[in-house]
Amino acid sequence: MSSNISLEPAQTPPPLPSEEGVFQAELSDSAPRRPRNRLLRRVLLFFVAVGVTVAMLVNWLPSERANWQIAAAQAKWLDGDLPGAISILEIAGAEFPEATAIYEQRIPFYLEAKEFKKAFADVDRIIELTPASTTALGLKSQVLHHLGKHDEAIKVCEEMRRLAEKEWIGSMPTALNSLAYAQAIGDTQLDEASKHIDEALRLAGDNPAFLDTRGFVKYRLGDSKAARTDIERAVEVWEKLVAYQKAQGLSGVRSYQSETERVSLHQAFAVMLYHRSLVYDRLGLRDEAKVDRERVRGLGFEPNEQLF
Repeated sequence: MSSNISLEPAQTPPPLPSEEGVFQAELSDSAPRRPRNRLLRRVLLFFVAVGVTVAMLVNWLPSERANWQIAAAQAKWLDGDLPGAISILEIAGAEFPEATAIYEQRIPFYLEAKEFKKAFADVDRIIELTPASTTALGLKSQVLHHLGKHDEAIKVCEEMRRLAEKEWIGSMPTALNSLAYAQAIGDTQLDEASKHIDEALRLAGDNPAFLDTRGFVKYRLGDSKAARTDIERAVEVWEKLVAYQKAQGLSGVRSYQSETERVSLHQAFAVMLYHRSLVYDRLGLRDEAKVDRERVRGLGFEPNEQLF
């Protein structure tokens, strides 16, 4: 029986390279694989992760340490130790000169201690770090008034108005109120101040703080009856806010935030009562004026030109 099948072993053709130039034999299950250094890759990934973590810690730790110092200063203040609170923040400011939170916390302490030049330096530092901060500009205006530099304070408030109008930074009603109040404190540009505060009230409604400003401007202009109307409305509303805050405080835990809110409300109320006492004096209502001045003292403030 004949057969065309050869009994000799078949010759295997040499492997052909693929399109990528890799021989098929290298890809077969029987071909040895090139070892991959997985350990090296894991080590590299580990060091990358460590580097990222270290970078995060470098940025996080200083700010966190600054926050700890601020919390410690707040605790001192709550205990009635204002010099101790200031001392902590002065050390913190030297250690973390880029931390705006330290300056923001230190300014009200300096104002309470009547360290106005130090407060001014801190405000300037905040503005240097955050140039468009309307909060910092408002503080700067306040400090300048304490230093008797009313014209400079007015210029700062004009910048606040410009930022609100041209760059949409901050609140236009607040900027106008601040400008009008600065002009009233300086007893200058009173006609402009009247226009500014009227516009602020048109935009914001009967805000009691704005009503007090308008009443003070009218007092400066000599219109005591109109001033009385505005300031009495402001006092009526603010008195309710103070009573509400007091009721809330009776059931709440005393904290730095709650205490500073209480002080802020009381200071604003003291300012309104002081302004009303000036109006009452001019109207010949001496007894009413005396009662308001005593109420100012009862809130922890002195009824004088440094109260604003």
